[in-house]
Amino acid sequence: MPKEQVGFIGLGAMGSGMSKNLLTKGHPLTVHDLNQNGVDALVRLGAAAAPSPAAVAERSDVVFTVLPDGPDVEKVVLGPDGVLAGARPGLMLVECSTIDPAVSDRVRGAALAAGCRMVDAPLGKSSKEAQAGTLAFFVGATDEDFAAVLPLLRLMGTDIVRCGGPGSGAIVKIVTNLLGQTLLAANIEALVLGTKAGVSTEAMLSAFQLTAANNGQLRGHIPNQVLASDFRPGFRLALSHKDLSIGQAMAARLGVPLFTLANARQVFAMAIAQGKGDLAAGAVVEMFEQLAGVRLPRP
Repeated sequence: MPKEQVGFIGLGAMGSGMSKNLLTKGHPLTVHDLNQNGVDALVRLGAAAAPSPAAVAERSDVVFTVLPDGPDVEKVVLGPDGVLAGARPGLMLVECSTIDPAVSDRVRGAALAAGCRMVDAPLGKSSKEAQAGTLAFFVGATDEDFAAVLPLLRLMGTDIVRCGGPGSGAIVKIVTNLLGQTLLAANIEALVLGTKAGVSTEAMLSAFQLTAANNGQLRGHIPNQVLASDFRPGFRLALSHKDLSIGQAMAARLGVPLFTLANARQVFAMAIAQGKGDLAAGAVVEMFEQLAGVRLPRP
């Protein structure tokens, strides 16, 4: 039985690794991106290049999209040269971007009206895991569509979380990012406070990880970015702010107050105002240090 023809649109930090795994694990692949360097890298590995999202869809049974924001997704899928313009009935769209669930719903409605199918499967983890094929996916889909895309997701990820029906993956991703970025800011603020008071970073990290204060950021961004002064933009601070803004807008639509989570958005907004938007999210440490007049010990 011939393998599915797969299309991939969005070959950035995450999409480049994901598409490479699909290709090297045996699936014929057609790719498109505004950055020609990303396309060329996949073509050298055996992928076919397409001049537009519509052209990708014309050659594909399944199309993955990994794009920066909701307007990008709407343009790529719904635009005059978009995925739906070239799609055959029955095409499966797997939307992996972190976008407003309301946008995801609009795109899904258009896809269904065009006789296509759609799964929302936004990503967890980082570009390192994208290259390694060990991503997490938060999937919202019907039972039938989930079963259809699961073999492809397993070529790119090791943790596939079925969140529920269509739309649920997009919601879980936004809530997850709200919490994760808030924890990052809170960890840094606590470390700066303790440092200002004269306590060592090592003592605080040991205490945090032995108590209810323990969280994944203490094993990820804190040692790998903050304390290493490594702010290369695997995931840009500006995108963190975008995700927090989406979460706040979602809460406003639902009438849910965010007494804690909303504050993190202001932290990232201030860091962007200081010119740090293109750095990694951990660069907010420099803002806290400046305000407190202290520097965390690091290389």
